Amino acid sequence: MNKIVAVITLLIMMGQTFAENNWKLEKNENGIKIWNRKKENSALKEFKAIMILNTTPENLINFFKNTTLYDKWMYKVDDGSVKVIKRINSDDYYTYMTISAPLIKTRETITHMVFHSKDDEGNTTITLDGAPTLLPKNNNYVRINDTKGYFKIIPIGNGKVELVHQAWASPGGSIPDFLANISSVDCPYYMFTKIKSLL
Repeated sequence: MNKIVAVITLLIMMGQTFAENNWKLEKNENGIKIWNRKKENSALKEFKAIMILNTTPENLINFFKNTTLYDKWMYKVDDGSVKVIKRINSDDYYTYMTISAPLIKTRETITHMVFHSKDDEGNTTITLDGAPTLLPKNNNYVRINDTKGYFKIIPIGNGKVELVHQAWASPGGSIPDFLANISSVDCPYYMFTKIKSLL
């Protein structure tokens, strides 16, 4: 009986592992690879993007801390809309921005960004978490209530860095899931292309 229980437990764990890693490569172009997968209990997709850059981890960290450039590389962010609305320190702060696209009401989003210390392998992770209640809602916009993601900066030697970005967000409002999912490839590809050009 114990063997049967052990086998069933193993099969369940294997199924969970498969579901957690069930990424599908959607785009592989210009040195940028993008995968999608359905988020658990949601019809919306999350993405993971990877590229190699000729830079140093320090340069890339400084780039991500330069909030004045966010509207130059973030997807559909309105020019001049990015603001740091709360700063704990140089590695921990909250940003506000608006995002516009044709045929839908402009979105507003508040993100808590934390630059974590290097891990034992020298990798730096920047976590991105939605903080939708930090400011009162503006009725001119739709507030994005659910956002989660990270950037990981991985030094790989020879003056190169691997950049990994994984994220998921619910756009809020009444946008159909299939329409929201279009951006699960367009968004990371646009951002990575812009990051490469700005660096």
